[in-house]
Amino acid sequence: MLMVAIKIIVTSVMVLGLAWLSERAGPKTAGVLAGFPLGIGVSLFFIGVEQGSTFAAVASTSTIGGLGAALIFCFAYWQISKFLGGSLVHWFSYWKVRGSPVLWSAFLTSLVSFVVFLIAAGILAVLPQDRWLLTVITLIVTGLAILVFRRIDDVEADEAAAVTVTPLTLLTRAAIASAIVLVITGLADAVGEAWSGLLSGFPITLYPVLLIVHVTYSERQVHGIIKNFPFGIGSLLIFALSGSYVFESMGIYWGTAIAILLAGLYLSLIAFIMLRHRPSGS
Repeated sequence: MLMVAIKIIVTSVMVLGLAWLSERAGPKTAGVLAGFPLGIGVSLFFIGVEQGSTFAAVASTSTIGGLGAALIFCFAYWQISKFLGGSLVHWFSYWKVRGSPVLWSAFLTSLVSFVVFLIAAGILAVLPQDRWLLTVITLIVTGLAILVFRRIDDVEADEAAAVTVTPLTLLTRAAIASAIVLVITGLADAVGEAWSGLLSGFPITLYPVLLIVHVTYSERQVHGIIKNFPFGIGSLLIFALSGSYVFESMGIYWGTAIAILLAGLYLSLIAFIMLRHRPSGS
């Protein structure tokens, strides 16, 4: 029970911190910040604590591939929410259906996107779990995502109206992320290293933000966050790649610290470049 409580507290703090930054920095910065290895860091750390550093190192290799599946999840969320955003409003009005089309859109979008993620992860699971093969695959998917997500309207990406902060929204964000971490780490022993790593690649801290913004405002702001997420994927990739080397040799505690440091340096460089290229007066 103590470990469950620790997982919930740590994950909640991480999610609420990202939510706080997202509300003040807008979708563009939030999308990049979502690339900080909070979700996979927490997941792989607790997997290492419970299953051992060797287990976590092997799982971290598979997490590299899971990041590619996470980008596919984001693509699915963008396309499905875009389709349902207008269609459900029309259907609800035409058929005089009671209920909120926005809530149904968020639910159906999440459900289908989860399935797409699992299918992508399943395909990756049958491949050799080689860190460099998975790195190449994820880099290719990242490059394609950057190109494809450029089709997201800049107006959508710049809609940064502050999200209303309420105890309910904060609790929901923390609860969703904590539940995901509990499920992934709880299943680790049963599903093995590869699937534990692939599931750890799921956007644990990003998804609650997408869901709450989707329900609170609309899919347009969600698309803005998704558009910039691939630019932060490098940080997650560096964390997972580093973890596959250092978790076993340095132990889960020092290994996690080193992996986070390296990922943070990369993300700091990306943030610096973004600030340098920000138009004056913005």
